Amino acid sequence: MATNALAELLSRAGHDFARREAVVGEQRSMTFAEVEADSNRLASYLSLALGLKKGERVAILLPNCPEFVVADFALIKAGLIRVPVNPRYTAHEIEFIMNHSAAAVLVTSTAFASMVGEIRPALASLRCVIVVDNSMPLGTLAWRDVLDQGAAATFAVDTVDDDGYMIAYTSGTTGRPKGAFTTVKARWAGVCMTYANELFVIPADVMLHVASLAHGSGTKVLPLFVKGGKNVLLPKFSPLEFFRLVEEHKVTISWMVPTMVAMLVDAWVENRFDTSSLRTVIYGGAPMPEPVLQRALATFGPIFVQIYGLTEAPHPDLILAKHEHLPDPVTGLRSGMRTTGRVAIGVQIRLVDDTGRDVAPGEVGEIIVGGDHIMAGYWNDPVATQETVREGWCSTGDLARVDEEGFYTIVDRKKEMIISGGYNVYPREVEDVLYRHPSVAECAVIGVPDGIWGETVHALIVAKPGCVVEAEAISAHCARELAGYKKPRKVTLLSELPKTANGKIDKKALRARFAAAKPASTATEATA
Repeated sequence: MATNALAELLSRAGHDFARREAVVGEQRSMTFAEVEADSNRLASYLSLALGLKKGERVAILLPNCPEFVVADFALIKAGLIRVPVNPRYTAHEIEFIMNHSAAAVLVTSTAFASMVGEIRPALASLRCVIVVDNSMPLGTLAWRDVLDQGAAATFAVDTVDDDGYMIAYTSGTTGRPKGAFTTVKARWAGVCMTYANELFVIPADVMLHVASLAHGSGTKVLPLFVKGGKNVLLPKFSPLEFFRLVEEHKVTISWMVPTMVAMLVDAWVENRFDTSSLRTVIYGGAPMPEPVLQRALATFGPIFVQIYGLTEAPHPDLILAKHEHLPDPVTGLRSGMRTTGRVAIGVQIRLVDDTGRDVAPGEVGEIIVGGDHIMAGYWNDPVATQETVREGWCSTGDLARVDEEGFYTIVDRKKEMIISGGYNVYPREVEDVLYRHPSVAECAVIGVPDGIWGETVHALIVAKPGCVVEAEAISAHCARELAGYKKPRKVTLLSELPKTANGKIDKKALRARFAAAKPASTATEATA
């Protein structure tokens, strides 16, 4: 007999913790009972009034706000497939995602009214737009009106393991975005893995969401909610606002990308805010520069957990626990430092060569991931699915090696590896060295064509405020830690590095901009 186990968990929490504060936004907060009632109202409206059938797609284009959480839970209850849309996407990207997923409904706010109005004539499958704000553009439905037409009583559509849960679109750095399709079974596995590896949630926990709910942070809302924890939502990251909210709500947990950690360290002023409640900061999504991590540990203590995952195999796949960030109390060695972590509970990982054979310990191979949490495939893209998911293993495109203690170290993306004079150069290895230079704030390393060597190493660097980056100093710094063929042949100073909508450095844009540049004997050039 089919049931909807995730919906049952949500409803149980809504009743068990009814009067407690569940979700706190910039403008309003909601109790567990209010979230439960409103998500039932929206679910019943979508299913009964609009007639959406199980498996149809609903897109959510919202900043971090309580309505995002209500919509997310309502889709679980209605058996509808969630299509989260990053608020930083362009109109062109949103149009593609809406059409590719054939989303029937869009839940959004008036902040995106102009953009949605621009692309709406091109959205053939879109039946209605629900706007969460009080002001309502023409041709849309008001959030409160929609909820008033639904029923607050418990509502759930039966689901089975293979039913769809979400289509999460990649950032598109290697081409047009692809929609990673995950099932109800995969979401269940993800929740269990979150509890087993990252978050040991109790009702007293409070999680501050500073990254977009459309991205990694959004996967933690449900695990907090069903255990009675509070979710505090910050629409736009600000270090000072982060510190203020931690103090006000006695925040215990947060999830962020390394750039945010660096901003917190830079903004920290001792004794200005009380952050003593903060016991876990999970970071991932991009490499963490070691100097930033060391400063963060010195500032906030051993509260950091590193996770690795990807859209197609959601985190945690690898995890570096808090104690693994610190020297071993017996040996004094920091075995976990400069690594990505060990295999998470519930995950299988192999390192393979180009033929799919396992590589020997210590050798570099591509990470492939197995487990119930991986995607079923790319939505409406069987060719890409066949290339990525084979016999239950998901190819990540990340290259890594593993040591005798089971620590994996990611060396780079497979497609970003540079071959110079027949030697493999992993840009991430060079970047790690560059980040240890005291004048480097951010950097990226790419390969550029060379008539003699095939490719040479080009470093793009953003200097710290008030610092000067000189090519000779960079070359001498790299020579102390890198073989000659790995050293940058060219150094370009930029005012900033381009970023994707998910906050990662956009190397595709850098390669497009600098691939035609002629390598020179190490020299520095400044570019705005």
